[in-house]
Amino acid sequence: MALPKLNDRMLDIIMTARDVVSQLDLDKALTMALKKAMEITKAGAGSIALYSAKTATMRIHAHKGFSRDFISNREWKVRRGGLTAGILKSRTITIINNRTNKSFFTNPVAVHEGIKSLICVPLICSHEVVGILYVDDFTLRTFPAPLLQALDILGSFASIAIHHARTHDRVKQQAITDSLTGLFNRRCFESILNREFQRASRHRREFSLALVDVNDFKKFNDAFGHQAGDEALASLGEAIRRAVRSTDLAARYGGDEIAIILPETKLSKAYNLFAGRIKREIEDGFAKLSGDRHTLTVTIGIASYPRDGENAMDLVLSADKALMSAKKEKHSRRIGCARMVPGTLCTTP
Repeated sequence: MALPKLNDRMLDIIMTARDVVSQLDLDKALTMALKKAMEITKAGAGSIALYSAKTATMRIHAHKGFSRDFISNREWKVRRGGLTAGILKSRTITIINNRTNKSFFTNPVAVHEGIKSLICVPLICSHEVVGILYVDDFTLRTFPAPLLQALDILGSFASIAIHHARTHDRVKQQAITDSLTGLFNRRCFESILNREFQRASRHRREFSLALVDVNDFKKFNDAFGHQAGDEALASLGEAIRRAVRSTDLAARYGGDEIAIILPETKLSKAYNLFAGRIKREIEDGFAKLSGDRHTLTVTIGIASYPRDGENAMDLVLSADKALMSAKKEKHSRRIGCARMVPGTLCTTP
């Protein structure tokens, strides 16, 4: 099988590497690196899987040339003593064929796919293995040293691209996230609320907004200190992240107040959500945190578009009025809804 000349190949890799490391979208960068790896090896298939040391799992982020059945299992656990574990431990390029590793080719999945040769290139960044580049072929092949060297160089640039993309994502996430609660910050909330208004107006859809306020938070801070207060807010953020749906957006609106956007949700349904799962999660979180100390509770105000406000300012004001109305009730720890009789469900056990 004819391969590009060495000098031409290296120049080609360097040109590709420049594009790969400048690409801040992780999956796009990995797809570019994989495409070049398959080109220089003339291989029929390949993939790049990233490793999570925390969960000891590999997950495929780029692939090409495989059947749908083969690629359906994109994530797998790294088995002690297995092929993947060996590559992660050795940190060196590994060539697999039915002469060097017969056990791999007794795997029914590999046999059915027809893989005969495989190159595994560990991707190393800051002395940590972050993934593996796999180049597969459906014929029994040998791979000359210059070709392996080229793949090693390409793998190094792919590792740099992974680092750049992850750093970019981390910085971008920090810019929109409140560091204490782990929820979105107010600036992000206001931007998304405006977009939700545009979407709901365009498609004539309803959505709800809830404001969650911690009762007597200043007294709690004064009694137990700001560190305890910070722990309480962190607990509140964690409880809300667990309880809200994947389509909802929760943000720290200010101080001890949390705002939650619930798309495609009528007022009555939003009330039921907070009276059920969300209320329980907050209660449980505070109970675990407080121990023998005063147990914190919350008051919640809910409003919906379009009945309670046709712009962001009016809807927030309606939710805030519902919250204040609930606080004024005889039992101050309630759930209040705009244009509804304030709820009688107490947020304490």
